[in-house]
This record gives sequence, C-alpha cells and structure tokens, in this order.
Amino acid sequence: MWHVAAWAGMGEMTPLKLRTILGELGVTEHAEGPGISLEADVIAYPSSDFGSSFEQLLILAPEGAEAVPEGHVGMGLVWCGPQLPERPKLPPARTIYAATDLSYAEFRELFGRLPERHVYLNLTRKRVFTAFSSSYDIQRYADQVYEIMGNPLMIVNSDRRLLASAGEFPADRADVLEEINQGYVSEEVDAELEAGGILDDVRHAGHSIISENKRFGQRWVTSIISYHHMEMGRFDVLEQGRPITDADLELVDFAGSLAGVMIDKLGIAGERAGSGSSVLDDILDNSFANEKTMRAQLALSSMPLDETYVIVQLRSERDITRSHLKRIAARVSHAFRNCLWTIRDGGLVAFIALGVRPCPGWDAYDRCERLLGQRKEFVATLAQNAMTAYVSEPFEQLGFAHDRYVQTEDLISARVDDKGPIVCFWPHRFAVLANMAKTFGQVDMLLDKRVVAMSLYDQDHGTAYLETACRTVEFPGSPAEAAKALNVHRNTYFYRVNKIAELFYLDLKRGEDRLAVAFSTRFLEGMGGKMLYDVGHMPEEWKRSTERP
Repeated sequence: MWHVAAWAGMGEMTPLKLRTILGELGVTEHAEGPGISLEADVIAYPSSDFGSSFEQLLILAPEGAEAVPEGHVGMGLVWCGPQLPERPKLPPARTIYAATDLSYAEFRELFGRLPERHVYLNLTRKRVFTAFSSSYDIQRYADQVYEIMGNPLMIVNSDRRLLASAGEFPADRADVLEEINQGYVSEEVDAELEAGGILDDVRHAGHSIISENKRFGQRWVTSIISYHHMEMGRFDVLEQGRPITDADLELVDFAGSLAGVMIDKLGIAGERAGSGSSVLDDILDNSFANEKTMRAQLALSSMPLDETYVIVQLRSERDITRSHLKRIAARVSHAFRNCLWTIRDGGLVAFIALGVRPCPGWDAYDRCERLLGQRKEFVATLAQNAMTAYVSEPFEQLGFAHDRYVQTEDLISARVDDKGPIVCFWPHRFAVLANMAKTFGQVDMLLDKRVVAMSLYDQDHGTAYLETACRTVEFPGSPAEAAKALNVHRNTYFYRVNKIAELFYLDLKRGEDRLAVAFSTRFLEGMGGKMLYDVGHMPEEWKRSTERP
C-alpha cells in the first residue's frame, strides 16, 4: 500500500488530469457525482482510510464501497466492475463510478502505479519546457520535442501552413510527405479531419484526442494550439516510435501550449488568427515550389484568382508596434474587399486584388490609382498614422509577386520626392533605376552623353537648354505650349532649340534624339538632377568603383 512517505523525494509533483487517470486505468465507462470535473488536476493515492484536507487528492475506495469515505474532502474512485450500476443514476457528491474489465485487484494494482506516471509527466514536462526556453525557432523546438516524445510530429498554423515537422513519417503516407515537401496541409486532408468530426471533437473536449486512421492502421494525436483563447494552429503527433498513453496527451497539450507562445511571439499564427497571411509571406519569399501550389493555397485564403493584383507596402518614419500594425491591417482589410496582409520589417505589406481586366489594353495603372485613392478609409488610415503607401506595378501572373514586392523595396530606397501619401512605382521607375545603380560604370552606360553635356553646360553657364529640350518632348508639335511652359517668347524658344542642335548635336525633330532626352533626363532626375564626372563630386561608392587596385 502506498503511504504519504512514498511522495517524499519526488520534488514538486505535477498532478494528472482526472480524465488522464481514468484513461491510464483502462476505464471504459464512468459517471461523476456533483463537484467532479474531468479536467481537475489530481494526485492519486491508493488508500481506503486516509483522510486529507488536500482537495486534489483522489483515493481508491475499497471493493464494494459506493461513496467517498466519511470525512474525506478529496474525491473518491469507486470500482464498479464491467458495468456501471443502474441506480442511482448519479454517484454521490465527490465520487466517480468507474466501469472496467479489470478485476478489483488488477485495478488496484494499476492505481498503485499512478505515482510513477506523475513522476514521468513531471520530468518530461520539465524537459519540454527546457526545449522551449532554449529554442531560437520553432523548427528547433519541434526537433527537441521529437527527441523527448519519440514520435513524429507536425506543427501547423491557422492558415494550414506547416511551421515545423520532426521525425520520420511512413513512406506509404504520400499525403503527409507531400505536405512536408510543399509546406502546407492540403485542402483534402483538412476537409477529411473536419468531415470526420475530429477537429470538432478536440474543440469540444478542450484537449488533444487520439484518433485512428483505419486505412493505414495508424493512430494520431490531434491537438489544437490556442493562445489567449484564439486558435493558432495544430500540434499533431503520429504514434510511430512508441505507444502513446493518456499521460502523453497531457504532454502534447503542454508542448502545444508552449508552441502557441512561440508562434505568437514570432508572429506566424496566420491570417485566421489575426497575425497576417502565411500564404502571402511565402508568396513574397518566393517559397512555393510552383505556381500551381501557390494558386491552390491562395484559393483557400478566399482571394480571387486570375485577376490583376498589386503589392502595397505601408511604411512610417516613426516606430509602430506590432499590435498597432495589426489594428491598421484590420482597417486596410476592411477598406479592400479582397486583400491579404502581413507584417514585415516594421511595416505592413498588403496584397490587393484590383479585379479582372475589362479590356485588351493595359488599364491597370488607372484602375489602381482610382481604387487606392477613392477608398476614404484607406487614405484616412495613412494620414492618421503618418504612413506612406508604396505601390508596385500591377501584375496578373502570381509568379511575379516576389519581384513586385522587391519593386516596392526599391521604391522605398529611392526616397522619391512625392507629396502624396500614395506613391506608385510607374511614375518613378527612372528614379528607382538611378538609385539601383551601384557603380559609375552602370550610370555612365545608361546616359546619353549629349544630354549629360547639356546638363553640365547649363550648370556652368546658367542657361536652360535641358529644360527647353524636356518641354519640347513634353509638348510635341506644339511650340506655343512649350514656350508657354518655359515662360519665354516663341522666338526665344526657337533660338534655344536651334542652339541645342548646334551645341549638343541633338535634333529634337528626330524620334531617337527625343527618346534620348526623355530617358536621360528622367534618369538624371532620379539622381537628384546632377551628373558630375568630377570624381570629387561622385557618391562615395561610385568613387570606389573607379579606383584601381
């Protein structure tokens, strides 16, 4: 018989759930009296005459008993043989009736071994917590938990994105191996869990459960990761290396709860948990193996397919907390019916659908400017948070999404001078190209030297030949409008055009020369309006590129 002294030296014990104890004892059916909860944390003690004020104590009543012993304030467990008694329908207060195929002696022997399960769970939980506190990322955590549990496991977020997997899964489970390779749980597998009622059972029970895949003869532990009462994903374990007991279910729940803390801290819970879209993250990182997989996952996010899209980065000069960015994201999502978002580098990235192209021509620039500019809630959100929206070029093929995201990064780096809260890429493409040039040679190669000479001449002599050339290109075939824009007489305008041809060998009636002026001047504007060959005035990194070793 176990005595109080038997607990000595075991350290601070972690109780077992009452439901876990019933499972460990092989109870097939049970009934609880008033004041009993299967979720109660209890410590088992095999004594029929031990009275205690410790309310978590569970004692095994002697054979034939019908209620908890007089004066005992804990809970009593009554062995009932293979069937529960028909009457009374409910056991007395603080009493559990347990039906089992075991004899009372066998049942009592198993009950006496329960403290060993307490010790196992206590030590193993400590190992799992150590793995959590020493892990830098969720994959490292999964690897360490696998070493502790001895069974393969998968951690999935609310968007069905596979965050981590550990251990070897059976070669005959092509569906599972495909999930690991593609990084997402397929819609078919998720639908199978929902249709089988497994996820609903877990939600209703409030803890992990064991289910059997009869087709493959495998048992899975399915658990839902929750944090702050919000579903953040699943922590699933396959019974492969060693049998899973009811005490292991508690361990899975504990490991899953720590994974929830890590997922929240890393901000990878997924769109359904209000932490941004995992699908969008992978699209931006170009992580999908092919466009087919990308389209399949995007469809699951309720985003429309085969439309025109843009990537929009929302940035602010001031620091904005992640929690506030989530609130901003909620307003952006409300402003646009079809929108995914994620938080990156202290800013918000949105993936917005513009609708189907209505004509064979390219009207996406116009549609984008109208859609973004006319959504008052979006514009107000930008103003209230001192944010600027940097907009990529529109695109229709999802495979372009990564490059369009890089476009917005380049647009931000270019620091274009735009007074509005919405900065679109296409009017500033030359400024971006100029900003991307990293060596003098790259810049030198792109500029027409006649235009460069004209720019330098104007700087040295205070003339306005370059501006005159630009206005000529801007108002083709209309000298009057060009002269008006320059605020000069028509004769002065014609004089300048003739001098441009004489001094710089540019005939502004020729298409090629007009193109040279248009491209080179836009590029010069992107560089701040000056192109000096004097090494002393070059940017430092251009200067280094001209130095010889």
